[in-house]
Amino acid sequence: MRFAFLHHGILESEALWSGIPLNILRTLRGLGHDVAAIDQLQPHLPLRARIKGWFYLYARKRRYLVNRDPSVIRGRAADGNRRLAALGKVDAVLVAYPPDAAFVESSSPVILIHDATWLLLLDYYPGLERVLLAEETLRGGMELDGMGLARCAHIVYCSHWAADSAMKDFGVPPEKISIAPLGASIPHAPNREDVAAYLRRRGKEPMKLLFVGVEWLRKGGEIAVAVAAEIERRGIAVELHVAGCEPEGNVPAFVRRHGRLRKDVAGEARELRELQEFCDFLLVPTRAEAFGIVFAEAAAFGLPVMAADTGGVRDAIKGSWGIAPPLDAPVSAYADWAVDLYRDRARYEQVAWMAREAYEKELNWVTFCGHIEQTVAKLKPTSAAR
Repeated sequence: MRFAFLHHGILESEALWSGIPLNILRTLRGLGHDVAAIDQLQPHLPLRARIKGWFYLYARKRRYLVNRDPSVIRGRAADGNRRLAALGKVDAVLVAYPPDAAFVESSSPVILIHDATWLLLLDYYPGLERVLLAEETLRGGMELDGMGLARCAHIVYCSHWAADSAMKDFGVPPEKISIAPLGASIPHAPNREDVAAYLRRRGKEPMKLLFVGVEWLRKGGEIAVAVAAEIERRGIAVELHVAGCEPEGNVPAFVRRHGRLRKDVAGEARELRELQEFCDFLLVPTRAEAFGIVFAEAAAFGLPVMAADTGGVRDAIKGSWGIAPPLDAPVSAYADWAVDLYRDRARYEQVAWMAREAYEKELNWVTFCGHIEQTVAKLKPTSAAR
């Protein structure tokens, strides 16, 4: 198949949306498809948008988001449409950001791949509270999502949480939506023999918990500390390894700091991988999460997961290889599960292999891109460009 992948950012960048578009791009090419990147759309940040940003920030004390401004998106859509036309016939145009789909002109099916709607993000993710955003940004976000969802021939969401919002809040027909979990962002995933070796190294005190997240509070860092303390109170020595951020406030001696651990730095990526190998559990009781690539990565290493039931987490953690208690669950809900599993090695290994099987069956990019292939095969090109 021949695809065009459209995005205003740099598709070859790991930093873009946790590297998700890049993983899709690489995997489709690895499967033998021709994928042309239509990225870095111009003008990226017009002067008027910069002026608006300054005005809202200093005069109104509000945040103006350039990527939620219909006039900016419309302006750079002209660049994307010219490059799409020059590319010629493709089987589908893939888009990884709803506003970018709003003004696409192509006779080929447009497929949106995303993890949430604008309405879900508002008052959910820190920094996107309505009271902090310019009214223009609030309206523009809704307008662009509505236009983008209407323009697409199909939308692939990674969770029922996102799909339900598209249907309920934007009137998208159910037949226009499908759900496919995202994959683990690991350059070289371990094989089954590797996982078996990891399991032989685990289970020796202290119990090792791994917390991974750039935002300490949003990812539930304080709760992770409380869970570790509860496990220690029950007589099991514990270590909480923190990667991705610096813990906030005073933390107990059992907390081990590893810093940011960027995946694009070889030594830091290697340190993160070693943590995924020898830790006993991933503990990320996140407060807000559209999906959680970190859970898919844990599954690849056969690492049982403790998360929280919010956003799209339930679609990332299926079955019994992890738990996702309600947001208001007591720390004992996590400690009970971890301690019981830790003390029953046969059951721990069974759960660890369930995690690995979840990775092999669903939480990988080959499976996700197979879903895209099947979706495109079912779609007929639109009769005319809109």
